[in-house]
Amino acid sequence: MTATIINAAPMTIELGAQDLSTRPPVVVPEVRPTHLPKIYSYMQQGPLDAQLVVGDAMTNIYNANSFDLKQQWATHATVLINEVNKQGNSMMLQRLQPLDAPGPATIRISLDVVPATLTVYARNSDGSIQLDGSGNPVPAQPSASAAGYKAKWVATVIPTAEDGSSEFKQGEIAQGDQVVNATTSTRYPIFDFQVSSFGAWGNNQSVRIWAPTTESTNPINPALLAQGIYPIRMACYSRASSIATPTNVNTLSGGQFVDCCLVPGAISLATGGQVYAGTQFIPSYTSANTPGQPPTFGPFGDFYIYDDNVATLVTEFYNHELPYANGFSDFTGAAGEEYLFNMLGGTTSGNVPYTSYQIVTGAENSIVMSPNTSIYALGGGDGTMNEALFADLVTTAVAAYADPNDPVQDRIQNPESIFYDTGFPMATKQALAQFISVRKDLALVYACHDVLGAELTAAEEASVALTLLTYVQMYPESDYFGTETMRAAIFGRSGECIAYPEYTKPLPLTIEVASKAAQYMGAGNSSWKNGFGFDIAPQNVVQLFTNINITFVPASVRNVNWANGLNWVESFQRDTFFFPAMKTVYGNDTSIFTSFITMLAKCELEKVGFYAWQNFTGESFLTNSQLVDRLNNFVTNNVNGRFDNRFTITPDAFYTAADDQRGYSWTLPIKLYADNMKTVQTVYIQGYRASDLTATTS
Repeated sequence: MTATIINAAPMTIELGAQDLSTRPPVVVPEVRPTHLPKIYSYMQQGPLDAQLVVGDAMTNIYNANSFDLKQQWATHATVLINEVNKQGNSMMLQRLQPLDAPGPATIRISLDVVPATLTVYARNSDGSIQLDGSGNPVPAQPSASAAGYKAKWVATVIPTAEDGSSEFKQGEIAQGDQVVNATTSTRYPIFDFQVSSFGAWGNNQSVRIWAPTTESTNPINPALLAQGIYPIRMACYSRASSIATPTNVNTLSGGQFVDCCLVPGAISLATGGQVYAGTQFIPSYTSANTPGQPPTFGPFGDFYIYDDNVATLVTEFYNHELPYANGFSDFTGAAGEEYLFNMLGGTTSGNVPYTSYQIVTGAENSIVMSPNTSIYALGGGDGTMNEALFADLVTTAVAAYADPNDPVQDRIQNPESIFYDTGFPMATKQALAQFISVRKDLALVYACHDVLGAELTAAEEASVALTLLTYVQMYPESDYFGTETMRAAIFGRSGECIAYPEYTKPLPLTIEVASKAAQYMGAGNSSWKNGFGFDIAPQNVVQLFTNINITFVPASVRNVNWANGLNWVESFQRDTFFFPAMKTVYGNDTSIFTSFITMLAKCELEKVGFYAWQNFTGESFLTNSQLVDRLNNFVTNNVNGRFDNRFTITPDAFYTAADDQRGYSWTLPIKLYADNMKTVQTVYIQGYRASDLTATTS
């Protein structure tokens, strides 16, 4: 506490340092491209909530097998994922779970305990049990016995309740399967493990749990022993298949195992850190909320220790063993030292076997708690996967976008900007229209093609386009301004995707559009790349497809297709094709918003407007004019240099009369100046005599 001047008594009052070097915290914006597709897919593993990923972050979370078109998880959406990822464009990926897929694989490790009268054996000078020439233990002389326990470690899958829910953390003490002198054992649940996500992959994840001693390869750390706690170690191991050799999974800090204990809330006096396994095991492998870093999911996503059972057992075992304490024991008889009992390994810290506690090994269902024994999770499965069922799952999932109370409306946690139809059936296409129903920052790209059906004729594509137009027109852009639907585009044509020959069925050219948009607008710094605008040759030339179903559009059909919002390709050279235009479904040809690219810029400006609100909401110290200036500056700074010099963007924040009266609201128009899309050329040939040219140049 700082001294106070009371009188003139000579002294120096030291006030300490005043730090004037600090600055307000700088929030580093999340890397997010303008073009950010939302894609649903089957995956081998990974969480079920959407993840912002690209490159190694994507394969680390979901496993590279998820994107191999030869694997069981592949669908037409997998092609889109691979193409967008190839361009370095981040995505919002969301894993789907088949309806018949079981929950995550699990392990329940229990201790099966039965009272028994145990033979007391002769000991060597180091405390180890003497063995005869055949390797059998030698009874003590004179013969003696000890009242104690036989204990067997057992691993099982965690059962499922009648309602289908997992009984994770709900294990009950039950009758065991050992019988000694007509007494049946009691089985105590000790550990419950659940892998981090559903899928058959979980059956190849394992844990090793052991109690180290001074004789271990990595000897016991004596610090916890000094606190009256026997330490344990836990490690994760993973294998590629049921016949592969398991490999150690490093902790986030690069370690091969976790040093911990079974005492709830225990703190290491040596390090000051928590050492209770129940709180330390999962975080040692999983980091899902580190700012600026992609999430890391360990093999196991949840872990539970039955603390009451552990406390009951170690107390009982300790009390039986204490009478046999000797110079090799860890026990002194001090109060509260029960947790020094090593029920995992059945030995003292010096690797001397207990007298009254015997671990049963070699039984059919017994396991050994050792650094060399992997205990595998059980019960995982992928469920039934095909493209028809995939479509049904997407139909259900995308309905969330029509619910204003669903978390997908949180545009910070769900910053996607566009959805591509990669060949869904008509029922799913109808549901996809909901993607643009609530949020004004989202765009939808429809394909006429359905990968479950045959390729369409020109007449069939025209009919499908009209149907799709009807679907999206249910969601007009603005009822306030009377603006019809604009944040959608419909693309016809399908063909062989030569970039991904492993997918053998025809695919829609929406994948070509996504590739071009990813290349142009997919940079993580949100800036469009000069020279890659795909609304002019040669960037509008088709690169990924061959054997396109329809390549000629008669003049008599073009007007109808255009009115129905249908985009098509036609010949550019004899062996190449191009998009003569990329239009939205917006019906007014004089508007800038018929341009697909301009419409995507509009969606991004919606996000910028939201970020402006986010940065200024709640302020109570600016005048109206100061807030207007800061809002305009914020928007200007967030759009400058981002759109390849295509547009002039001018924010014009102001206060309406109603805003002034309320005192807490403002209005922020963002003006987007763009050129119209040019699509029609009038050409004619003028004939002159050569002498006319001479006359005009002389």
